Amino acid sequence: MPAVNGTATAAAAPSGLAAFCDAKYPPISVDSYSAYLGDGILYQLPQCIASIVRAAKYVLISDTNVFPLYGQRLVDAFQQAGLALPHYEIAPGESSKTRQTKAELEEWLLSLRCGRDTALLALGGGVIGDLVGFLAATYMRGIPYIHLPSSLLAMVDSSIGGKTGIDVPLGKNLIGAFWRPCAVLLDVSLLQSLPQRELSNGMAESIKAGAIADESLFALIEANADRLLSCDKALLSEVIYRSVAFKARVVCADEREGGERAILNFGHSIGHAIEAIMLPTLLHGECVSIGMMEEALLARSMGLITSAVVRRLDQCLTAFKLPTRVPGECGAAEMVERMGVDKKNKDGKKELVLLTSIGSVKSKPGYTSTVSDQQLLALLTPAITLVPAASSPHGHVSVPGSKSLSNRILLLSALGRGQCKVRGLLHSQDTQVMLDSLRELGVQFSWEDKQQVLVMLGCGGAAALKEPRKPLYLNNAGTASRFLTSVATLVRTGESVLTGNARMKERPIADLVDALKQNGCQLAFEGKQGCLPVRVKSVGGFPGGEITLRANISSQYVSSILLAAPHAMKPVTLRLDT
Repeated sequence: MPAVNGTATAAAAPSGLAAFCDAKYPPISVDSYSAYLGDGILYQLPQCIASIVRAAKYVLISDTNVFPLYGQRLVDAFQQAGLALPHYEIAPGESSKTRQTKAELEEWLLSLRCGRDTALLALGGGVIGDLVGFLAATYMRGIPYIHLPSSLLAMVDSSIGGKTGIDVPLGKNLIGAFWRPCAVLLDVSLLQSLPQRELSNGMAESIKAGAIADESLFALIEANADRLLSCDKALLSEVIYRSVAFKARVVCADEREGGERAILNFGHSIGHAIEAIMLPTLLHGECVSIGMMEEALLARSMGLITSAVVRRLDQCLTAFKLPTRVPGECGAAEMVERMGVDKKNKDGKKELVLLTSIGSVKSKPGYTSTVSDQQLLALLTPAITLVPAASSPHGHVSVPGSKSLSNRILLLSALGRGQCKVRGLLHSQDTQVMLDSLRELGVQFSWEDKQQVLVMLGCGGAAALKEPRKPLYLNNAGTASRFLTSVATLVRTGESVLTGNARMKERPIADLVDALKQNGCQLAFEGKQGCLPVRVKSVGGFPGGEITLRANISSQYVSSILLAAPHAMKPVTLRLDT
């Protein structure tokens, strides 16, 4: 094995595998082993394996999805080199990363009379790597193994760093060991068979690497979503190499996660809690994506980053079709309880990694920050109850950005004429929903200055609005739902459907709908009366004329009608009935 050098820079080749690496991507040294990136490098392993690890017996462990694609060809290559390669296939997926599966593998190795002079080959994704690595760490008190990752997620993350483990009912990877592989082979040709969802799953970890430490890597990724999702080998190789080199540098400096290595857990504290609840519905990278967004929102609430940073992260993740919202099935209390067994916790307190910008994290006094359960519950709870204070507050109050004012600005600029630039727009679920809906209605906009400036191209009013191709899904964004109900009546042809999540479908909007119907608009509730979803059929535009609302209802109903009024077919008189 190569000598320990404590760096993650390109190293002299410890074996003949270096000859099969692209000259642009020399082997990456990760302490006592190296990672090799190449197209088709997997099948060069038999002729080079003795220079990596000498063993009396080599054994391949894979899963029933991966082995038919690549395993049998690897077995044949070993046979052609005069080497036997017995193999074992487990069921694919996280459900196999258990004590039971590990015990079955141990019994199988014993039945083959495998001793300490055996080397394991782990061909598969993160589940195979974690499981086989832990098996190697404990079988005969430790035997060598080689990582052969077949997924993008495993290549850029789990295969590097020597972490191994299995899952238990209380959480992921809670039983395991630090056990270094002898080598890691990163064969980009294996990614050609991955579904797009699996590519996105892996890209979450590379996006994370850019977000916490390398703004230029983040910029490369955010600018090339289509190419990366179409499996452009050249670009994927660049992203994989830079992601692995970054992780290798961190691991070499802090193998046992006593310091800087903690930053690699950005998005994982909340992400693992979601994963424990949502498996197998959501993949690991998808849960980490949601976790990154929530932890970024937490950093913003603490004044560490701006809405522009949150928005940039959100848009990058969304470009890779990754989720960014906590699923409705995940209750805040359950997530916080799940986070109680996180490995990073100290003295029973939850420790999270917090962004300070794209490309850096809070590092003083440490790489993680203590976050209270109350902070997490406030972050993760979709609704909160306000209780009046016993006495009036005194002192200075800093008012945060307003969702309601932000959405008013968005609509005024969208329905106006010409270009409007908005700086410092609050990033929230309501404003993002509004932007998504405006785009669906045909409004055009873009971002400048690293997502800090929104450039809205005003459509000039009702004539330019288009019938949406799909329902406008508003999640639980109440402000957006109230404003968009009136705006939807401006569309001159077709129909629009406004809908949302289960909570939204309980929130009343009948007063506004009734006022619009009395004005001649055609609106109909699709489910529970008085709540979304509501279908808005075009009558050629917003009729206008006299409209009456009760004076004690939401001011946003009033604003909703006033925002649409300049584009009505005739002047609007709005009366507030006391």
